[in-house]
Amino acid sequence: MNKRLIRFMTAIFTVFVLLTACSAEEEREEGDAEEASTAEEKVNDENETVYPLEIEVTDAKGNTYTQTFEQAPERIITNNLSSIEVLLELGLKDKIVGTTQPDNEVTGEFADDVNDIPVIGDKMTVSKETVAEYTPEIVVGREMSFNDESMGSVSTLNDLGIQTYIQTASNMTSNPPLTAVIDDVLTLGQIFDVNERAEEYAKELEERYQAVIDQAEKNKDEEELTLMPIVAYDSSNSSFAIFNISGGLQGDLLNQLNVVPAIEGSSADPSLETIISTNPDIIVYVEADRNAELDANAVESIMNEPLLQEVNAVKENRVYTTTYDDFMDYGPRIFNTFEMLGDNLYGN
Repeated sequence: MNKRLIRFMTAIFTVFVLLTACSAEEEREEGDAEEASTAEEKVNDENETVYPLEIEVTDAKGNTYTQTFEQAPERIITNNLSSIEVLLELGLKDKIVGTTQPDNEVTGEFADDVNDIPVIGDKMTVSKETVAEYTPEIVVGREMSFNDESMGSVSTLNDLGIQTYIQTASNMTSNPPLTAVIDDVLTLGQIFDVNERAEEYAKELEERYQAVIDQAEKNKDEEELTLMPIVAYDSSNSSFAIFNISGGLQGDLLNQLNVVPAIEGSSADPSLETIISTNPDIIVYVEADRNAELDANAVESIMNEPLLQEVNAVKENRVYTTTYDDFMDYGPRIFNTFEMLGDNLYGN
């Protein structure tokens, strides 16, 4: 065999070996890709809601009902701003077919989206018959509206083929903590099979919550501060209204900041004498559209009132403002007030 033939056969053999190696490498890469794809599918499957899904809701009387969802509801009625905004955060705007009239002009990033949603009536006068006309598959919102004098009780709505979700953050019988808002986000994510977005949003809220907790823990004193929330301050006659904080989200908000209500109960006389005698360390003035004319100069009037100059809140410049929706509703907006107070009381 001559040398030229040997070199030719050697070259062929080398090419064969290289091709075989490449083919094996391609097969390994394809196998790895298939395994990765399968793993990704498993992760996705684990993050999907498995129907039928059973969720328990509790009404204002403490009655608990099981709601069974055979699939993600397609038509939603809501009864308050906080439930709307959570649903919008979860990308469910197109499923909201109606809501009750918001208490105040909606502000913030979702203002236009909220204004796009049909209003079915006022929360004080809307009826279960009106709700039924919109053929919802689910009604979502605060517990107080789930009765037959308003939007319909859970059992009545269920009899009409309508499921419900009552925000646990609105359930006064269980005295919910701030973290109930986060629980509501995750549960709604399950109901509507948008778990990934719900988990992302819940994580955002958890981080905001924990940041305030950490800030307060580092800087708060052993002695509790006292707080008085007031509304509708009329400088012409020094009259106002006092919010009663007995528990729930607002009670937990104060507790986490080492703050207690300056007044227990709601029977205190709303007068300057009450502010002077209780001497709150903090006054939170709660703005609302219905009191817009009074709100315009309320805080300035409080700060300049001669009779209040020795009150701790005025003397220490601890008179803060928030809005009704950011303090009294049952959704993520309450974290705005939590952060505001945390920054003012314990920030650098």
